[in-house]
Amino acid sequence: MEDPKAVLVQVLALASSSDAALLSRANAQLQEWERDPNFWLVLLQIAFDTELQLPSSSTTWIQDQRGSIRILAIIRFKNGIDKFWRSRVMARVTVTIPAETKQAIRSSLFQCLSEPNRTIALQASVAISRIARLDYPRDWPDLFTTLQQAMVQAHAALASLGPPPQLDQPEGADTANARLLNTTVLMRAADVCSKTLKQLESVRVLAGKMRMTELSRELLPVLHPIFQQYFSEVYSLGSQDDLATLSAWSNTTLRAEQVRTSHLLLKAISRLAVADIGMISQSSTSLGGSSANMAQVFFRSTPHCLQTLKDTRLAYLRLLRSSQASSASSSLSAALVTALTKHLYSFGKFFLSLVQKDNGKAAFWNGWSEVVAWYWVQAKDVTNESLSVPRDEYANHSAVIDYPPRFVVQALVLLKYSLAQWKGTRAEGGFFLTHDFAQEAADILAGRLMRLNADDLERWQADPEEWAVGEEQENYELDIRPAAERALMVLAQHTKPVGFVGQHLWQRFDSTSNLATDNLDGILARDAIYAAVGRCRDHLSPAGEDDDRPSMDVLMGQAIATKLVPEARLGSVSSPMWVVIRRRIVWLLCEWSEQVPHESRLDVYALLVDLLEDIPEQTDVAVRLAAARSISAIADALEFDADGFEPFLPNALRNLATLAAASDLHEMESIKVCTDALSILIERMGPRIAPHADALVDLVPMLWQQEDPDCKARPSIIVFISKVLRAIEMLPATGTSGALMQKVHHMMSLIVRDSLNPKVSHLLAKDAISMLWIRALHSTPTMTQPLFELLDLAKDLVVQPDYCVEMCRVIEEISMLKPLEMLQTYGSELLTAFGQIIADPSNPMVLAPISALDTLVQALVALPNWTEVREMWISALQLTRLAAALVGSLLHFQDAALIATHFVALLCRIAYHCPQDSFVRLVSGAWNEMAHEKYPTPASTWQPLLKFICTRFENMASMRKRRVTALGLASILDSAIVHFEEQQQHLSSSSGDVVQEVVACTPEMIALWSEMLAEINESRPLDTSKYLRPTSPIASMELADAFFDDDDAGGDGGWLQDISPGAARAQRVAIADGTLTVAINEHVRSVLSHAQASYPGFTCVLQAMDPLIVNIFKKDLMD
Repeated sequence: MEDPKAVLVQVLALASSSDAALLSRANAQLQEWERDPNFWLVLLQIAFDTELQLPSSSTTWIQDQRGSIRILAIIRFKNGIDKFWRSRVMARVTVTIPAETKQAIRSSLFQCLSEPNRTIALQASVAISRIARLDYPRDWPDLFTTLQQAMVQAHAALASLGPPPQLDQPEGADTANARLLNTTVLMRAADVCSKTLKQLESVRVLAGKMRMTELSRELLPVLHPIFQQYFSEVYSLGSQDDLATLSAWSNTTLRAEQVRTSHLLLKAISRLAVADIGMISQSSTSLGGSSANMAQVFFRSTPHCLQTLKDTRLAYLRLLRSSQASSASSSLSAALVTALTKHLYSFGKFFLSLVQKDNGKAAFWNGWSEVVAWYWVQAKDVTNESLSVPRDEYANHSAVIDYPPRFVVQALVLLKYSLAQWKGTRAEGGFFLTHDFAQEAADILAGRLMRLNADDLERWQADPEEWAVGEEQENYELDIRPAAERALMVLAQHTKPVGFVGQHLWQRFDSTSNLATDNLDGILARDAIYAAVGRCRDHLSPAGEDDDRPSMDVLMGQAIATKLVPEARLGSVSSPMWVVIRRRIVWLLCEWSEQVPHESRLDVYALLVDLLEDIPEQTDVAVRLAAARSISAIADALEFDADGFEPFLPNALRNLATLAAASDLHEMESIKVCTDALSILIERMGPRIAPHADALVDLVPMLWQQEDPDCKARPSIIVFISKVLRAIEMLPATGTSGALMQKVHHMMSLIVRDSLNPKVSHLLAKDAISMLWIRALHSTPTMTQPLFELLDLAKDLVVQPDYCVEMCRVIEEISMLKPLEMLQTYGSELLTAFGQIIADPSNPMVLAPISALDTLVQALVALPNWTEVREMWISALQLTRLAAALVGSLLHFQDAALIATHFVALLCRIAYHCPQDSFVRLVSGAWNEMAHEKYPTPASTWQPLLKFICTRFENMASMRKRRVTALGLASILDSAIVHFEEQQQHLSSSSGDVVQEVVACTPEMIALWSEMLAEINESRPLDTSKYLRPTSPIASMELADAFFDDDDAGGDGGWLQDISPGAARAQRVAIADGTLTVAINEHVRSVLSHAQASYPGFTCVLQAMDPLIVNIFKKDLMD
């Protein structure tokens, strides 16, 4: 038999081939072998075999692939092992890795500690961390013990070897190999430890947190001394050392590896410190004072290390800029700069993780304010070089920059979090709570760090749209300017007295009038100050309630009228870069949308509408998009003046439409901004928008046809179309019945079908159905062909839980529009689909079809030719087995009483409108679909059914449902009597079975009727005008109204009156419901008289009842 390792090597060699056929065949074979528990151990053997022997038949090309085969083996192991580490069923076969094989794998993985190939070691460390998440500590108790021993031994061995020599100084082969091996082991062990701790700390349950705390107690006392000693050995430079000393330090053997090792040790210890129990305490001790607060102990040791690292890095950068750096290899120097920069970042990450954990208790530790002060000094001293670094270069860790941008960001974020914890009152804040600091920080943040830099301006000029979208997506934890803005906001919020920083910024804002308008530096300075007062909008107010100065809202209104609007109107006399200020003013108007004074609104409206237009040298896409956002905000403000905006409406709609569809916008977020603005304008302008409806409809296809594979803009386009539909319903019926309505419905039909495409349905379908399809039906006065044909989708959608409720609302709306046509064309398919859902009363969607059927029945009954349609309706109930599903569900109902009341009301409504004995025949037909063991004859279903109906009557709060139930029961009794009469005529042997079972429930029915009649006699006459819709749990256009009894549906009518054609139809159907107006006592009296006259057994049942109850009931019937 061939050696498994050799066979696997051959397949891995094929898996690295560029031939697609060979690659596919190799991958298929590897996937098949994954089911073999021994496969994973063999992969590890190949990955860690530095002298991997390839088959003798291998070509020279394969011989050269030894390294790539090893890498492929460890990647295959890492990507697959966590899927199979626990037992897994594949092709009905359970795949389980035996315990002894798992132990062998765990032991083999430790070979990565001495692995010279960094890629293989990295992949192995990830695999260890994933297995540790599942196995530590139960099945892998010695994991951290082994890593700890490896680090201790490697560090001791390095100490015994002495300081490393210079690169150009020879060293004995054994010593060099030992130094390289132990440096590698220490570095790899620290990396594995860090990655594993990161994986373990992601376990959020209490057991995971306790496990991390235990590890902290165990490992911190050992690793912290190693880190301190190793750090002091690596960083032996001083900030004042001469260039020769700097050169000697940087040219030391394995210097970059040593820095990286120190960095990895810091990462591991940082995770342990953050997990330490001392994090939850401000005291220097923990565990009730029985031990030192290990997290604080490590924290107090870091400031010195941080200063040393920063000085060393700056010194080395000074060396690289000098002529003496030419002798060093560029690759070595880049590796060393990268290692130093990442090490510097890791300290910032540690401090941020401390202040973000356990409600920021670290902010109150002794020495914390000194750390924040140190970082603040670095942020203050940042050079223009750092501020001008292109954003794309932020991740270039080898860049020769004194203050890397992300280092500055860390300083600002650390300041922000600390100020938020100190809240301007805690003594631990020290200097940071003073007015001197507040003013200095505000000046630096707004004066330097919040300015647009050269990279911003270049990107703006290259692509204004992309730049504008990027501005809205800025991350304050990654970029300097957003970080400075957030730090300023927190500073203004927490500096005491409230408003101190805001007033200082306002003074700076007032003084911007002295800045030049034709100078780039003045423009950028002005932009930053405007940004500052915009960000700190809520914290500008001066302190003191009794202050006699004008309120901030008044001052902001004055600034809008006398400063911002005139500046935005500045033309060619200003610099071409004035577009920066114009955009910032528009942005500021958006931020201050609630402060626009009444007397300045028309000027602001005119300005924003003008800036929506493409004006050379005055506006660009960035300004126009900002204007669209501002119009959205101002139109959405409480004080928006719709009448005042009406003269600007045509231009606003035209400019927004041009920007959205006719310009060269390529970002979907930009189109969303335009459609959002259009939607808000349509909503706030109300009937004033109706004359522009045709133009808005023409805009929709252009928007929808834009390429949007991720559906970033299409949801907002759907919202916009729904607003257009709402505007169209405000037009006179004569205007909407023609070409415009046909065009709208055709367009809407295409969009709904597009939205149901499986590729995008999870993003668009529900919105398309609820906002477009339902809204179109609700707003149209007449049915159109595109709307009606869209119903062919309903039978498939209604049975899908994701769309069932919305589709039943669609069917309700069509029922009130064209019930007969829908029943004739799609009735069989829809009723069959409804029956599938209703047959399972535990289905969470079951009320939706019940509601739709209830509305359909009422709409059919309201037809003038109902008596002609009735037989077709009853036949459809029987042929689609819908009646069987409804009766069967009621007989087996075990769900909530409220849900059962909707079933009962629907069944009783159907019974009330069934002539002669047709309802008895429906129930008899339903019996054929039931289990005959429980109900041996059709007659055996009647008593359980009727008693259930009478029981659920007590759970009904709706007067309409109670009335229809009482009438329906009377109709059921009458149907049974008629059935008895017909059977008697045919001399059937079972003629009395059904009527006997029905009549046996007469006492329960009389009790129900008595209660109903008492309610009618004691209450005021029923006000049918209050009913605005059919008695349906979801007939409302608002989902919030779903599944509630409907007597108070018109109680407040919502804050906006629904004047749509759909609302008018719903009220007509509700009022036309015969169950609201018929006299119940007369109907019941007629039925009882018929029963007494036609069925002899009925009198016997009455005689068996309490005579007093019967007499009271008869008296109520006569009232």
